[in-house]
Amino acid sequence: MGREKTKEEFVGEAVDPGRRGPGSSVYRDLFEESRDVIYVSSREGKILDINRSASEFFGYDRSELIGMDFSELYADPLDRVKFQHEIEERGSVKDYEIRFRRKNGTELYCLLTSTIRLSPTGDILGYQGIIHEITERKKAERALRQSEERFSKIFHSSPDWIAISTLSDGRFIDVNDAFLQITGYSREEVIGKTSAELSLWVDSDARDSMISMLREQHEIRDHEARFRMKSGEIRTMLRSAELIDLEGTPCIINITRDITERKRAEEEIKKLNSELEKRVSELIETNKELDAFSHSVSHDLRTPLVTIGGFARMLLKKHADGLNETGKDMLNAIQVNVRRMERLIDDLLSFSRSGRQKMNLEDIDMDELVRNVFEDLKAIAPGRTIHLTAGKLHPAYADASLIRQVLVNLFSNSFKFTRTREVAVIEVFSRPDGRHILYSVKDNGVGFDMQYAEKLFEVFQRGHDAESFEGTGIGLSIVHRIITRHGGRVWAKGSVGEGAVFYFTLPQKGSGQR
Repeated sequence: MGREKTKEEFVGEAVDPGRRGPGSSVYRDLFEESRDVIYVSSREGKILDINRSASEFFGYDRSELIGMDFSELYADPLDRVKFQHEIEERGSVKDYEIRFRRKNGTELYCLLTSTIRLSPTGDILGYQGIIHEITERKKAERALRQSEERFSKIFHSSPDWIAISTLSDGRFIDVNDAFLQITGYSREEVIGKTSAELSLWVDSDARDSMISMLREQHEIRDHEARFRMKSGEIRTMLRSAELIDLEGTPCIINITRDITERKRAEEEIKKLNSELEKRVSELIETNKELDAFSHSVSHDLRTPLVTIGGFARMLLKKHADGLNETGKDMLNAIQVNVRRMERLIDDLLSFSRSGRQKMNLEDIDMDELVRNVFEDLKAIAPGRTIHLTAGKLHPAYADASLIRQVLVNLFSNSFKFTRTREVAVIEVFSRPDGRHILYSVKDNGVGFDMQYAEKLFEVFQRGHDAESFEGTGIGLSIVHRIITRHGGRVWAKGSVGEGAVFYFTLPQKGSGQR
């Protein structure tokens, strides 16, 4: 038997009539049926023969290809010059990578295997060869390369530690910079060592448990474990890992996030919640005591006052003739102080309720509310000339009964401290103030010294003596408590003899009001 023909000899017999042997028609058929492009060209580059696959490959009719200069099919004509130089120097090329361009302009990545065609005298007549397309392979290689580049960037730039280690013994194959920064080790100290040799796992059973889960599930997510750093510090980490195969070796790739501070914060929150629950329990007990106190004040304390006041009135009514002026003055003083004590009890109860009353938030027409409160108070101040000036007020979103109490207290304050004015003037205005609405109540009364401004809203604190202006010193404290419960602020400005203005804010609707 004769030797098998090489691919180059087969191509030559298929396309070169001068080399055809007894079975040349068979080779021609194979030439035409080949899925790869088979060609023969002159040394100058003219295509002398080319098979049918070339038409589909390049997008030209076969008649267009025969006689065409091969350089027209190159994506870069200079590539043909390089190819020609190499093939003539070596006599042949195998799997020479080249880019061709189709008729529609798209590029094709190909491998070119070609030999020189010689004349009987040894002169170069041209070239013959096979063109095999590898465009999809090149795309896949490029995609793989890009994927590897992206992985490499993610691997090295991740703020979490990423490590690749063998499944069997945890020997480190690669780690990123975050691993080194967090653990404190250098790359030389880590690569090739096992996690056991570095004493990374605080609990070796935890690694065994993780390995068992990986073998069973092939991946784990958010597995919490404690690791020992090079410094000896123990930190809590959250790990996600998957099994991968590296050249036949089962390995683990894991991403580990340091959650030590988060765990500390969680523990602190648990501690605070526990303390809060304790405080809430204490507050509940305190509220129960306050309820009991309020009941005692309302009944036990008020009852003897009613008795004292009643006996004082009876003495004045039935036995006035038997009393001298001093005795009558004493009984009158008893009644005045009983009434003052009753007002104090009422105010204390109101102050207590203002902090515990459940709030029902709703839209409030402040124009209407201000007018109603003013008219109600003016009705119990006959003979006085009191004018109200109010701009168009912004609506409020609050508890209507509590805001009414605020206005009653502020207007009562203005009524009281404008008593010395022939004509009293109260002005009410509002305007947006960020996420709040600012309201103001201004009067032309006796005013106050600004050095006492902060104390005005404290319980039992008064800006004037009780002899000149009656009161218990609780009204403004109630205002402060109600506005604070709504998430607002209250303050005052004034000047002695020139009136005062009280400001309060309420959150706008939808602004996260509590």
